[in-house]
This record gives sequence, structure tokens and C-alpha cells, in this order.
Amino acid sequence: MFGIFRLHFQKLMRKMNKIIYVIFLLFIANLTAQVNTEKYRTSEDFVGLAGFLELSGTVKTGNTDKTEASIDGRLDWKTGKTTTFFIFQSDYEWVNGNRSSDAGLLHIRNVTGLVNNLSSEAFFQINYDKKILVANRELIGAGLRYKLFDFEDGDIVIGSAYMFEHENYNLPNSSIHKSEVSVSRWSNYISYYFKMNSLLTIGGVVYYQPMFEKFSDLRLLNENSITVLITELLSISINFKVRHDSLPPDGIEQTDTKTDLGIALRF
Repeated sequence: MFGIFRLHFQKLMRKMNKIIYVIFLLFIANLTAQVNTEKYRTSEDFVGLAGFLELSGTVKTGNTDKTEASIDGRLDWKTGKTTTFFIFQSDYEWVNGNRSSDAGLLHIRNVTGLVNNLSSEAFFQINYDKKILVANRELIGAGLRYKLFDFEDGDIVIGSAYMFEHENYNLPNSSIHKSEVSVSRWSNYISYYFKMNSLLTIGGVVYYQPMFEKFSDLRLLNENSITVLITELLSISINFKVRHDSLPPDGIEQTDTKTDLGIALRF
């Protein structure tokens, strides 16, 4: 009898520890999005090709007629110890029939297992975002990834990498901020993924990216998602995004937030 009680108590404590870690990471996220690398990721033992496509949107009428639409997707290719995945995002906004802003992103990352929980990774990204005056942005980097905690239904991973970044901004000649910038940054992140039950999963990532030459010039980027499975192939998700730039272009706020509800098809 005592042995059965102890077994149930140990299982309960493992679940409580998992919940505490989730709450802790969500708290960090709300204080501080490059890319959510944990969203709709494939299982550890999966081999082959898999992906998802998610659609979300908002329509407002009245004093201002406004429509927002987003398309997100991910494609994974896994062979042995190597995983290569592609993430794309595209956001559009129309106000009174006129497209006022849009954004797009393509992120490619290769992760190769080395020893135990240590992996190497290399990544490349291109994006643009008219809301924050970014005409185009390219970055490339490489570093190490370490699985800090490995749970039965999830994990917590940390990573650190060198990243070279080039940006062009749509700015007038009189602006204080440079219209073209090329810098080296130290990209650090902590990501988490938990399968709470057969229907609910939580995942997210927080990036801290200071510039090597000037640590006060930094980016804090975060994205979190809560996903609920409807059928084997269909799910809905709530996504929370925060982006902070300590030295943004002229006229741009330091912090942006976004929350959206989407429906996704997995294949």
C-alpha cells in the first residue's frame, strides 16, 4: 500500500515540477519574436518529412474598416541525428481598403546531434516589416544547442550562437538612425515545449540578442503558443508575441506585442 502511494506521489511531483517550469517561462516571456522554433515541432523519434500550415485573421468595422490576415507554416525534414526545418510567416493589413502594412519572414535552421544532449545548429533568415520600417533584413549564424531538462512529455533547451545581421530601413535622410546597418550579435535563447495531455501542447522561445560592440543595443524577442488538437490533422492555437528593440528607428516604439488566434492543418 505504501509503495503504491509513493509511486502516485512521485508522478504528481513530476507533473507539478513541469507546471512550475511552464509558469516560470511564461513569466519571463511577458517581461521581454524572432521565430518560435518549438511551435508544431515533430516528435523526437519521427523520421521523414512533416509540416503544418496555419491561417489567422481579424476583421473590424465601424469608424475604421480594418482587416488583418496571417499565414504561418513550418516544414521539417529529419534523418538520423539531423533535422532541417523551414519556417515562413506572412502578415497583411488593409485599412479602409488600402494595404497599410505587411511583413514576411523565411527562417531556415539545421540542427545536428553531437553527444548526449548537445547539438550544433546553423541558421539563415530573411524578412521585412513595414510596421517598423524594415525594408529588408538578412541574418546568418551558427552555434550550440543544449537540452537543459528532458521530461517525459517535453523539454527545456538553451542555445547560444554568433549572428551577423544586415538591415535596410525606409528612413528619410534627416533621420538619426542609420538607414543601413550591418552588425554582429550574440544570439541566446531558451525554448520550451510541453505536451500537457493528448490534446494540449505549450511551446515558446525567448531570444536575447545584444550587439557585440555595444551591449546596450539589444533585441528581446519572444513568441509563445498554446495549441489544442481538434482532430488528428486539425488544431487551433493562441499565439502571443513580444518584440523589444532598445534602439529602434526614428518614430518607432521600442516594444510591440501581438496576440492572435489561428487554425492549423498538419501534414
